[in-house]
Amino acid sequence: MTSLTMRKMRNSPSGRVWVAALGLWGAATACGFVGETGREYFGTGDFDGDGRQDVVILDRTSGKYRLGYGTAEGAIYWVDHRLAEVKDVSGLSVGKLLDPQRDALVFAAADANLVSFVDASNRGVAPKPTPVMLTVLGPKTALAVDIGGAGNTPLHDLLVASIYNAPSPNKLSLIRNQAGTIETPIAEVDTDAELVQVNRVALKAGGPEWVVGMWLTDTGMAFRVHDVQNGAARLLAERPGLAPGSQYVVGRFRGQPLAEVLFYVPGDNSLHVNALEEPSAGTLRFAAAKSFDLGQPIKQVVTAPRGQAPQLLVLFGKGETAEAYRLDGVNPPVSFQKLAPRTGDLFFGAVGLEQTFVLCSAADYEKFSTYQQTYQFTGTTNEVRFYGALASMADNDNFTVPDIHKRIVEVLGQEGVKAAAEMRPYTNAIPGTKSSYLMVPIPGGEYLMGSPTQEAERQDDEGPQVRVKIEPFWMGKYEVGWNEYEVFMYPDDEKKLRSEMPTEDYVNQVSDAVTRPSKPYTDMSFGWGKDGYPAISMSQHAANKFCHWLSAKTGHFYRLPTEAEWEYACRAGTTAPYSFGADAGKLHEYGWFEDNSDLRYQKIGKKKPNPWGLHDMHGNVWEWCLDQYADSYQAWAGQLQSEPWNRATKPYPHVTRGGSYDDPAGFLRSAARRPSDRAWKMRDPQLPKSVWWLTDAQFVGFRIVRPLKVPSAAELQKYWSSGVERD
Repeated sequence: MTSLTMRKMRNSPSGRVWVAALGLWGAATACGFVGETGREYFGTGDFDGDGRQDVVILDRTSGKYRLGYGTAEGAIYWVDHRLAEVKDVSGLSVGKLLDPQRDALVFAAADANLVSFVDASNRGVAPKPTPVMLTVLGPKTALAVDIGGAGNTPLHDLLVASIYNAPSPNKLSLIRNQAGTIETPIAEVDTDAELVQVNRVALKAGGPEWVVGMWLTDTGMAFRVHDVQNGAARLLAERPGLAPGSQYVVGRFRGQPLAEVLFYVPGDNSLHVNALEEPSAGTLRFAAAKSFDLGQPIKQVVTAPRGQAPQLLVLFGKGETAEAYRLDGVNPPVSFQKLAPRTGDLFFGAVGLEQTFVLCSAADYEKFSTYQQTYQFTGTTNEVRFYGALASMADNDNFTVPDIHKRIVEVLGQEGVKAAAEMRPYTNAIPGTKSSYLMVPIPGGEYLMGSPTQEAERQDDEGPQVRVKIEPFWMGKYEVGWNEYEVFMYPDDEKKLRSEMPTEDYVNQVSDAVTRPSKPYTDMSFGWGKDGYPAISMSQHAANKFCHWLSAKTGHFYRLPTEAEWEYACRAGTTAPYSFGADAGKLHEYGWFEDNSDLRYQKIGKKKPNPWGLHDMHGNVWEWCLDQYADSYQAWAGQLQSEPWNRATKPYPHVTRGGSYDDPAGFLRSAARRPSDRAWKMRDPQLPKSVWWLTDAQFVGFRIVRPLKVPSAAELQKYWSSGVERD
């Protein structure tokens, strides 16, 4: 999961928590409303059930979506993008399909003939969407909404509008939700038009939520309001004669119980305001429209908070500017503030929340939003409260984590190793390849991490010493070699081996989905040898992804060691500077360093192992650890630390351990540390520089560990994706 830091503006109002309920000032800000631009959907909901409004931004073409979770102080905590697992999404909805206290997401894709829904409550893990069984073709839109009648439950049901049926192409289906199983038909009717931009909105203060949307008729577009409280879609009101391409927002600008609906066509200057009227109980109609020329082409209109009455936020042109307006529903809108994106950016879209609104922007050449600013009305104007980058839309493999976790748990159950006493050394072949590796059990225990002040060659970053508790794990007997790593590096070569050594399709599918390294511009062994030699010059991100891939291939949970685990395994119960004692004169028996290496890495396993059977823990190549480097252990001092891990929050520096062929003896001590550095990719000719390769760090490699205890799927993702891979 990626936590993207939201910078807070000084002198901003103190943060508060607001329950995501229907505001008196703007119906469209209730949880579940979805607006859209040509490229993206912008929606709101309470995804984690904490009573705060959250945000979803969905890229229609790719099906990638980003979730932002509201915090107590009013910021938005963005997580890594996720996949709807369908492209060309034609509809998005938000509603309580799985739990009455929190919202899930609903995707519709007409050309893929798919409607699916997904739980969005877990910030750390992206579950796979669940498809809905349909009896219609071409679901254009789907809406989570409470449908009354027999069998109704506290959960939302599903309304689906489809467009590829025969003989009548357009159908409206109402489907009952029974404890998260959405498959029981309630009603299905032919319609005279195609439904788009569908939402559920309480158009009357204190009243029920009705289904609203645009209908593409033979003569243009119409906005219709339907009631589904009795188990069927009953038309309540219609605003016909709208121009093709019209969009809408809803608000209570007059301060009356009934809302106004505002219509506009992107690219046109005009805003049309239609007030709802109730001439008699239960009867609705639209009053005559009032039209206003805003003087420049409209991109998007959003209802946003402004005290007790809403304001109108309008994005203009291609997104070059935005303006905030006061509107009373009768007189022309009055602009009271102009807003501009960052230099070189355009506004891509906006979303209104209960107490704030969010403007999203990006450079004009981007396909989707990359930056956000959260505004709050302060009495006279809107001020930026928080700003920062949105979650990256670069391809990632987080969606593989739940499937890999499921397989790891299944394999663990089959192997039956539940306690440290049952752990044994093992050799494992990588399925579908000719490569294998050896793992050695490391018993759990406590030790003193770091070095004493009197130790020869000691550095300041090795203290103060800290008492640490470590749980049992397996560790690679050797550093990861090119024999294993090149299988990961070159997926096409790996796939060719499958004809000789076939593996399960399921294993191939999930392991193939893990991100692999870019092809290096040169031989990364630099001519020093590959067969039996340690793999080198990979970034920490690349080492993490190897562990991710190997876990998918084998059904075992592999990762890099924490710094505390690495030193514990290196010491192997000893307290001297080296695992073999204090006499550096014996180092040539146990490790490769500047005195015996010919200043190049050597074949693994040729020196004596430490007491726990691990080779090359002293020298040959520095080995990656999970931790962010800190220049001391002061933050851990004074009390027992159980399984400590200084999780990374920035790209540099990370910890490496063990010393290398190029170092003096003191750098190979059990407590010695080395931080990573940007200079390690100085000669990388790529722009931007690779996240996979370190052209100037031929002295860095890694080894793997496998904890006895398998963590949750959310924790797996944290181990494999630090979120700070890019410089």
